[in-house]
Amino acid sequence: MDEVKQTAQVSAQKARAVTEAVQKTAQVSQEGHGAVEASIKGMQELKARMEAIAERVLALSEQGQAIGEIIATVSDLAEQSNLLAVNAAIEAAKAGEAGKGFAVVAAEVKALAEQSKQATTQVRGILNEIQRATQAAVMAAEQGVKASDAGVGMVSRSGDAIQLLTKSLTESAQAAQQILASAQQQAAGIDQVAVAMQNIRQASTQNMASTRQVERAAQNLNELAQRLTTLITGNGAGPRAAPRHRHNAEN
Repeated sequence: MDEVKQTAQVSAQKARAVTEAVQKTAQVSQEGHGAVEASIKGMQELKARMEAIAERVLALSEQGQAIGEIIATVSDLAEQSNLLAVNAAIEAAKAGEAGKGFAVVAAEVKALAEQSKQATTQVRGILNEIQRATQAAVMAAEQGVKASDAGVGMVSRSGDAIQLLTKSLTESAQAAQQILASAQQQAAGIDQVAVAMQNIRQASTQNMASTRQVERAAQNLNELAQRLTTLITGNGAGPRAAPRHRHNAEN
C-alpha cells in the first residue's frame, strides 16, 4: 500500500510539473501570437507607407515629364531665336551701315539663344537623372510593397501556426490538469483505503482479543460445568442411600 501511495504521489508530482510546463509554454505561445499580430500590423503600416511613397514618386515623375516638355519647348524657342538672329545678321549685313545697330541686337539675341540652348541641355541632363532616380524609386517602392505583402502573408501563416500550437497547448494543459486532479483523487482514495485498512486491522486485532476472551470465558464455563457435574454426581449418591437406611430402622 505504501508503494502504491508513493507511486500515486510521484504521478501527481509529474502531472503537476507537466501542467506547469505546458502552461508556461502556452503563455509563451500567446505572447508569440501577440508579437505576430504586432508584426502583421507593422508590415501593413509599412506597406501603406511604401504605397504612399510610390504614389508621391510617381507624381514627381509626372511632374518631371511636364518639366521635360517645358524644356523641349524652351529649346525649340532657342533654336528659333538662333535662326532669327542669323537671318537678322544676314539682313543687317545687306543693309550696310544702316543695319549695324540691328546686327548688334541680332548678335545679342543669338548669344542669348545659345546660352538658353546650353542651359536647356544641362537642365535636360539633370531632369533625365531625376527621372531615372524616380523610376528606380518607383521600382523600389513597388518591390517594397510586394515584399510587405509577402511578409504579411508569411507572418500571417506563422500566426496561424502559433495559434494552432497555442490551442493544442491549451488543450494539453487542460488534459494535464485533469490528470493532476485524477492523480490527486487517486492519492486521496489511497489514503482513504489506507485508513480503512488500518481500521480493519485494528478491528481485526480487537476481534482477535475478543475471541481470546470468549475462548477463555468458554474454557472457564467448561471448567465450571465440569465442577458442577462432579458436585451434582457426588451429592446424588447420598440421598439415594438415605431412604434405605430409614426403612431398615423402621423394621
